[in-house]
Amino acid sequence: MKKIGIVGGGCYGTALAACFSRVSEEVLVVEKNSQIITSVNQNRENSVSLPGIILGKNIVYTNDDNGLYDAEIIFLAVPTSFLKSACECVKNSATPVVLCSKGFDLENERLLSDLVEEQLPNDVFVLSGPSFAAEIAKNLPAKVSLAGKNFGKCVEISTKLSSKNFKLEPIGDMIGLQVAGALKNVLAIGCGILHGKNLGQSAAARFMVEGIQEMTQIAESLGGRAETFSKVGALGDIILTCSSLQSRNMSFGKFLADGGSLKIWNGALAEGIFAAKFIPNLRCSVKIFQKIYQVIYEQITVDEFLESVFE
Repeated sequence: MKKIGIVGGGCYGTALAACFSRVSEEVLVVEKNSQIITSVNQNRENSVSLPGIILGKNIVYTNDDNGLYDAEIIFLAVPTSFLKSACECVKNSATPVVLCSKGFDLENERLLSDLVEEQLPNDVFVLSGPSFAAEIAKNLPAKVSLAGKNFGKCVEISTKLSSKNFKLEPIGDMIGLQVAGALKNVLAIGCGILHGKNLGQSAAARFMVEGIQEMTQIAESLGGRAETFSKVGALGDIILTCSSLQSRNMSFGKFLADGGSLKIWNGALAEGIFAAKFIPNLRCSVKIFQKIYQVIYEQITVDEFLESVFE
Protein backbone atom coordinates (compact mmCIF):
# COMPACT_ATOMS: atom_id res chain seq x y z
CA MET A 1 0.00 0.00 0.00
CA LYS A 2 1.06 3.59 -0.56
CA LYS A 3 -0.49 5.17 2.52
CA ILE A 4 -2.13 3.84 5.68
CA GLY A 5 -3.81 6.14 8.18
CA ILE A 6 -4.18 5.58 11.92
CA VAL A 7 -6.23 7.75 14.27
CA GLY A 8 -4.74 7.44 17.74
CA GLY A 9 -1.01 7.32 18.41
CA GLY A 10 -1.08 5.72 21.82
CA CYS A 11 0.33 2.32 22.71
CA TYR A 12 -1.67 0.17 20.29
CA GLY A 13 -1.83 2.76 17.52
CA THR A 14 1.96 3.02 17.63
CA ALA A 15 2.31 -0.77 17.53
CA LEU A 16 0.04 -0.94 14.47
CA ALA A 17 2.09 1.81 12.84
CA ALA A 18 5.22 -0.27 13.37
CA CYS A 19 3.53 -3.35 11.89
CA PHE A 20 2.06 -1.66 8.85
CA SER A 21 5.19 0.37 8.08
CA ARG A 22 6.52 -2.94 6.72
CA VAL A 23 3.77 -3.18 4.08
CA SER A 24 3.17 0.47 3.23
CA GLU A 25 5.22 3.31 1.78
CA GLU A 26 3.82 5.72 4.40
CA VAL A 27 1.94 5.43 7.68
CA LEU A 28 0.32 8.66 8.85
CA VAL A 29 -0.74 8.72 12.49
CA VAL A 30 -3.10 11.44 13.71
CA GLU A 31 -2.47 12.18 17.38
CA LYS A 32 -3.41 15.16 19.56
CA ASN A 33 -0.63 14.83 22.14
CA SER A 34 2.12 17.20 20.99
CA GLN A 35 4.71 15.47 23.16
CA ILE A 36 4.11 12.18 21.36
CA ILE A 37 4.23 13.87 17.93
CA THR A 38 7.57 15.52 18.71
CA SER A 39 9.03 12.37 20.23
CA VAL A 40 8.24 10.23 17.17
CA ASN A 41 9.10 12.73 14.46
CA GLN A 42 12.39 13.81 16.06
CA ASN A 43 13.59 10.67 17.83
CA ARG A 44 11.69 7.85 16.03
CA GLU A 45 10.28 6.67 19.36
CA ASN A 46 6.97 7.11 21.20
CA SER A 47 8.62 7.71 24.56
CA VAL A 48 5.24 8.43 26.18
CA SER A 49 3.17 5.37 25.23
CA LEU A 50 5.57 2.74 23.88
CA PRO A 51 9.17 3.53 24.87
CA GLY A 52 12.05 1.46 23.61
CA ILE A 53 10.61 0.78 20.14
CA ILE A 54 12.44 2.43 17.25
CA LEU A 55 9.97 3.36 14.52
CA GLY A 56 10.57 3.40 10.78
CA LYS A 57 11.23 6.65 8.93
CA ASN A 58 8.07 6.14 6.86
CA ILE A 59 5.92 6.69 9.98
CA VAL A 60 4.77 10.29 10.40
CA TYR A 61 2.85 11.68 13.38
CA THR A 62 0.68 14.79 13.00
CA ASN A 63 -2.27 16.58 14.59
CA ASP A 64 -3.70 17.42 11.14
CA ASP A 65 -6.34 14.90 10.06
CA ASN A 66 -6.57 16.35 6.53
CA GLY A 67 -3.62 14.15 5.62
CA LEU A 68 -5.88 11.12 5.95
CA TYR A 69 -7.90 12.05 2.88
CA ASP A 70 -5.76 10.05 0.46
CA ALA A 71 -5.08 7.11 2.81
CA GLU A 72 -6.03 3.73 1.32
CA ILE A 73 -7.33 2.54 4.70
CA ILE A 74 -7.81 4.14 8.13
CA PHE A 75 -7.55 2.45 11.52
CA LEU A 76 -9.38 3.90 14.53
CA ALA A 77 -7.15 3.01 17.49
CA VAL A 78 -8.53 5.18 20.29
CA PRO A 79 -10.24 4.48 23.63
CA THR A 80 -13.99 3.99 23.26
CA SER A 81 -14.76 7.37 24.82
CA PHE A 82 -12.93 9.10 21.93
CA LEU A 83 -14.36 6.97 19.13
CA LYS A 84 -17.03 9.40 17.97
CA SER A 85 -14.53 12.26 17.67
CA ALA A 86 -12.11 9.91 15.87
CA CYS A 87 -14.76 9.34 13.21
CA GLU A 88 -14.68 13.06 12.44
CA CYS A 89 -11.11 12.62 11.17
CA VAL A 90 -12.33 10.49 8.25
CA LYS A 91 -12.73 12.83 5.26
CA ASN A 92 -13.13 10.39 2.35
CA SER A 93 -16.20 8.14 2.24
CA ALA A 94 -14.43 5.73 -0.13
CA THR A 95 -11.77 4.84 2.43
CA PRO A 96 -12.32 1.58 4.36
CA VAL A 97 -12.33 2.17 8.13
CA VAL A 98 -11.06 -0.42 10.59
CA LEU A 99 -12.27 -0.31 14.19
CA CYS A 100 -9.65 -1.37 16.76
CA SER A 101 -11.34 -0.07 19.94
CA LYS A 102 -12.62 -2.67 22.44
CA GLY A 103 -15.85 -2.14 24.36
CA PHE A 104 -19.46 -1.07 23.87
CA ASP A 105 -21.39 2.10 23.17
CA LEU A 106 -22.86 2.16 26.67
CA GLU A 107 -24.93 5.30 26.09
CA ASN A 108 -26.96 3.58 23.38
CA GLU A 109 -26.51 -0.04 24.57
CA ARG A 110 -24.98 -1.27 21.30
CA LEU A 111 -21.80 -2.44 19.60
CA LEU A 112 -19.10 0.05 18.68
CA SER A 113 -19.46 -0.81 15.00
CA ASP A 114 -23.05 0.43 15.20
CA LEU A 115 -21.77 3.78 16.46
CA VAL A 116 -19.15 4.03 13.68
CA GLU A 117 -21.63 3.03 10.96
CA GLU A 118 -24.01 5.70 12.24
CA GLN A 119 -21.27 8.32 11.98
CA LEU A 120 -19.72 7.26 8.67
CA PRO A 121 -20.93 6.00 5.26
CA ASN A 122 -17.65 4.09 4.78
CA ASP A 123 -17.18 0.33 4.72
CA VAL A 124 -16.44 -0.59 8.34
CA PHE A 125 -14.29 -3.50 9.52
CA VAL A 126 -13.20 -4.79 12.94
CA LEU A 127 -9.65 -5.81 13.89
CA SER A 128 -9.12 -7.92 16.99
CA GLY A 129 -6.90 -10.70 18.24
CA PRO A 130 -4.04 -11.74 20.53
CA SER A 131 -1.54 -8.93 20.01
CA PHE A 132 0.18 -7.27 22.95
CA ALA A 133 1.39 -3.93 21.63
CA ALA A 134 4.99 -4.27 22.78
CA GLU A 135 5.30 -7.68 21.13
CA ILE A 136 3.88 -6.86 17.71
CA ALA A 137 5.85 -3.60 17.63
CA LYS A 138 9.01 -5.71 18.02
CA ASN A 139 7.89 -7.81 15.03
CA LEU A 140 7.29 -10.94 17.10
CA PRO A 141 4.90 -13.43 15.41
CA ALA A 142 1.17 -12.72 15.86
CA LYS A 143 -2.11 -13.37 14.09
CA VAL A 144 -5.36 -11.42 14.40
CA SER A 145 -8.78 -11.49 12.75
CA LEU A 146 -10.30 -8.88 10.46
CA ALA A 147 -14.09 -9.01 10.23
CA GLY A 148 -16.41 -7.21 7.87
CA LYS A 149 -19.79 -7.40 6.19
CA ASN A 150 -18.06 -7.04 2.82
CA PHE A 151 -16.15 -10.31 3.06
CA GLY A 152 -14.51 -9.99 -0.36
CA LYS A 153 -13.03 -6.65 0.66
CA CYS A 154 -12.06 -8.17 4.01
CA VAL A 155 -10.03 -10.84 2.21
CA GLU A 156 -8.39 -8.22 0.00
CA ILE A 157 -7.39 -6.01 2.94
CA SER A 158 -6.09 -8.97 4.96
CA THR A 159 -3.87 -10.04 2.08
CA LYS A 160 -2.43 -6.56 1.56
CA LEU A 161 -1.75 -5.90 5.25
CA SER A 162 -0.32 -9.26 6.27
CA SER A 163 3.46 -9.46 6.66
CA LYS A 164 5.79 -12.30 7.59
CA ASN A 165 5.19 -11.99 11.34
CA PHE A 166 1.83 -10.17 11.50
CA LYS A 167 -0.97 -12.09 9.83
CA LEU A 168 -4.59 -11.04 9.33
CA GLU A 169 -7.28 -13.72 9.07
CA PRO A 170 -10.50 -12.59 7.30
CA ILE A 171 -13.79 -13.63 8.90
CA GLY A 172 -17.40 -12.60 8.34
CA ASP A 173 -18.67 -12.11 11.90
CA MET A 174 -18.22 -8.54 13.13
CA ILE A 175 -20.58 -9.09 16.04
CA GLY A 176 -18.91 -12.13 17.55
CA LEU A 177 -15.43 -10.68 17.14
CA GLN A 178 -16.45 -7.48 18.92
CA VAL A 179 -18.16 -9.34 21.76
CA ALA A 180 -15.02 -11.43 22.27
CA GLY A 181 -12.77 -8.36 22.13
CA ALA A 182 -14.81 -6.46 24.69
CA LEU A 183 -15.81 -9.21 27.11
CA LYS A 184 -12.41 -10.92 27.26
CA ASN A 185 -11.32 -7.85 29.23
CA VAL A 186 -14.16 -8.42 31.69
CA LEU A 187 -13.37 -12.12 31.98
CA ALA A 188 -9.70 -11.27 32.57
CA ILE A 189 -10.66 -9.28 35.67
CA GLY A 190 -12.25 -12.43 37.08
CA CYS A 191 -9.15 -14.44 36.15
CA GLY A 192 -7.02 -11.87 37.95
CA ILE A 193 -9.05 -12.40 41.09
CA LEU A 194 -8.49 -16.16 40.91
CA HIS A 195 -4.77 -15.59 40.38
CA GLY A 196 -4.59 -13.21 43.32
CA LYS A 197 -6.29 -15.76 45.56
CA ASN A 198 -3.90 -18.52 44.42
CA LEU A 199 -6.71 -20.86 43.37
CA GLY A 200 -4.55 -22.67 40.83
CA GLN A 201 -4.53 -23.36 37.11
CA SER A 202 -7.31 -25.98 37.24
CA ALA A 203 -9.77 -23.46 38.65
CA ALA A 204 -8.60 -20.86 36.15
CA ALA A 205 -9.14 -23.25 33.23
CA ARG A 206 -12.66 -24.08 34.35
CA PHE A 207 -13.50 -20.43 34.91
CA MET A 208 -12.15 -19.40 31.51
CA VAL A 209 -14.02 -22.14 29.62
CA GLU A 210 -17.32 -21.41 31.36
CA GLY A 211 -16.77 -17.72 30.68
CA ILE A 212 -16.21 -18.42 26.98
CA GLN A 213 -19.43 -20.44 26.91
CA GLU A 214 -21.32 -17.48 28.34
CA MET A 215 -19.56 -15.11 25.94
CA THR A 216 -20.67 -17.26 23.02
CA GLN A 217 -24.23 -17.17 24.31
CA ILE A 218 -24.07 -13.37 24.52
CA ALA A 219 -22.72 -13.08 20.98
CA GLU A 220 -25.47 -15.32 19.60
CA SER A 221 -28.12 -13.28 21.40
CA LEU A 222 -26.83 -10.21 19.53
CA GLY A 223 -26.69 -11.94 16.16
CA GLY A 224 -23.14 -13.29 16.22
CA ARG A 225 -21.89 -16.78 15.41
CA ALA A 226 -20.69 -19.44 17.84
CA GLU A 227 -17.93 -20.63 15.49
CA THR A 228 -16.20 -17.27 15.78
CA PHE A 229 -15.07 -18.31 19.24
CA SER A 230 -12.82 -20.95 17.72
CA LYS A 231 -10.99 -18.32 15.66
CA VAL A 232 -7.63 -16.89 16.69
CA GLY A 233 -9.07 -13.36 16.84
CA ALA A 234 -11.54 -14.40 19.52
CA LEU A 235 -10.27 -17.49 21.33
CA GLY A 236 -6.62 -16.52 21.05
CA ASP A 237 -7.33 -13.05 22.40
CA ILE A 238 -9.29 -14.45 25.33
CA ILE A 239 -6.50 -16.88 26.25
CA LEU A 240 -3.82 -14.19 26.04
CA THR A 241 -5.70 -11.58 28.05
CA CYS A 242 -6.86 -14.03 30.71
CA SER A 243 -3.52 -15.71 31.36
CA SER A 244 -0.95 -12.94 31.66
CA LEU A 245 -0.44 -10.11 34.13
CA GLN A 246 0.73 -8.02 31.15
CA SER A 247 -3.03 -7.64 30.77
CA ARG A 248 -4.14 -4.49 32.58
CA ASN A 249 -7.50 -6.12 33.23
CA MET A 250 -6.02 -9.20 34.87
CA SER A 251 -3.79 -6.93 36.95
CA PHE A 252 -6.86 -5.03 38.12
CA GLY A 253 -8.53 -8.30 39.13
CA LYS A 254 -5.48 -9.26 41.18
CA PHE A 255 -5.66 -5.81 42.78
CA LEU A 256 -9.24 -6.56 43.87
CA ALA A 257 -8.17 -9.95 45.25
CA ASP A 258 -5.44 -8.25 47.26
CA GLY A 259 -8.04 -6.06 48.99
CA GLY A 260 -8.17 -3.14 46.59
CA SER A 261 -11.25 -1.50 45.11
CA LEU A 262 -12.26 0.46 42.06
CA LYS A 263 -12.35 3.65 44.12
CA ILE A 264 -8.63 3.51 44.90
CA TRP A 265 -7.36 1.95 41.66
CA ASN A 266 -4.75 4.23 40.07
CA GLY A 267 -3.20 1.80 37.61
CA ALA A 268 -3.37 1.81 33.82
CA LEU A 269 -6.74 1.95 32.09
CA ALA A 270 -8.47 -1.43 32.33
CA GLU A 271 -11.10 -1.49 29.58
CA GLY A 272 -13.03 -4.30 31.23
CA ILE A 273 -14.13 -1.97 34.02
CA PHE A 274 -16.24 -0.04 31.53
CA ALA A 275 -17.21 -2.95 29.28
CA ALA A 276 -18.70 -4.68 32.33
CA LYS A 277 -21.38 -1.97 32.47
CA PHE A 278 -22.93 -3.60 29.40
CA ILE A 279 -23.70 -6.78 31.38
CA PRO A 280 -26.85 -5.58 33.21
CA ASN A 281 -28.43 -4.72 29.85
CA LEU A 282 -28.22 -8.29 28.55
CA ARG A 283 -31.40 -10.25 28.01
CA CYS A 284 -29.70 -13.63 28.34
CA SER A 285 -28.72 -15.18 31.68
CA VAL A 286 -24.95 -15.24 32.29
CA LYS A 287 -23.87 -15.94 35.87
CA ILE A 288 -20.12 -15.46 35.61
CA PHE A 289 -20.28 -12.10 33.86
CA GLN A 290 -23.00 -10.85 36.19
CA LYS A 291 -20.84 -11.74 39.18
CA ILE A 292 -17.76 -10.05 37.70
CA TYR A 293 -19.81 -6.89 37.19
CA GLN A 294 -21.06 -7.07 40.77
CA VAL A 295 -17.61 -7.55 42.31
CA ILE A 296 -16.11 -4.69 40.26
CA TYR A 297 -18.81 -2.29 41.42
CA GLU A 298 -18.78 -3.57 45.03
CA GLN A 299 -22.23 -5.10 45.03
CA ILE A 300 -20.63 -8.31 46.34
CA THR A 301 -17.29 -9.05 48.02
CA VAL A 302 -14.44 -11.01 46.44
CA ASP A 303 -15.22 -13.96 48.72
CA GLU A 304 -18.88 -13.87 47.71
CA PHE A 305 -17.81 -13.73 44.07
CA LEU A 306 -15.63 -16.82 44.40
CA GLU A 307 -18.27 -18.74 46.30
CA SER A 308 -20.94 -17.97 43.70
CA VAL A 309 -18.92 -18.82 40.56
CA PHE A 310 -17.67 -22.12 41.96
CA GLU A 311 -20.82 -23.33 43.66
